[in-house]
Amino acid sequence: MDVLPDRQKKTLVQWLTSPPEGIDLTKLRFVATDLWKHYRDGVQSVFSNVFIVADRFHVVQNLHEAIHDIRRKAQEAAKTEDEKKQLKGLRYLLLKNRQNLTEKDKQRLQKLAESHPDLYRLWELRQALHDWYEVRTIPEFARVTLAQWIRDARQLGMDALNKFCNTLESWQKEIVNFFEHRITSGFVEGMNSKIRVLKRIAFGIPNYAHFRLRVIGFCG
Repeated sequence: MDVLPDRQKKTLVQWLTSPPEGIDLTKLRFVATDLWKHYRDGVQSVFSNVFIVADRFHVVQNLHEAIHDIRRKAQEAAKTEDEKKQLKGLRYLLLKNRQNLTEKDKQRLQKLAESHPDLYRLWELRQALHDWYEVRTIPEFARVTLAQWIRDARQLGMDALNKFCNTLESWQKEIVNFFEHRITSGFVEGMNSKIRVLKRIAFGIPNYAHFRLRVIGFCG
């Protein structure tokens, strides 16, 4: 539809208030967005009755970043070579869904549960959030179970995980809205992938006006 020059609320509000000719927003009912506060605030200031849905993949991505941070710190704190070896290569295992685990993965997770129960619990929490998104339920129940997930996560006392829980709490309404309006920003992420290809081909496009036209032509 369009490309804006920055991610600020003022810019978005201006665009939503006066979109380009041919773009009709009068029937807008739902908006899927990543966890960028200015997007949420901008939409709400113009369309107070629109349902905003926090994109599930960005929520999970935030959790993955927290897990990576915790894993790296655990590796740095390892005191023996055996412990360092045991923690090596956990990057993808901790993000793997239960149904995709190999026998070797299961054995390694079992050993991790014995040697580093907090890291194993981290994998369980990640799996629980994945399963939470897969359940077909009503928003009221999803809100209750999300609150329970947050309580369970905070019990680990990990700074990165607590920071993620703070994000969940500040975006709770928009996250839970997914269970009433199951939309994502997957289409936009697909366009972003095409745009990255365009930028590589062009070796960067410093002029915004030229960049906008190239993107609309390339992705239109």
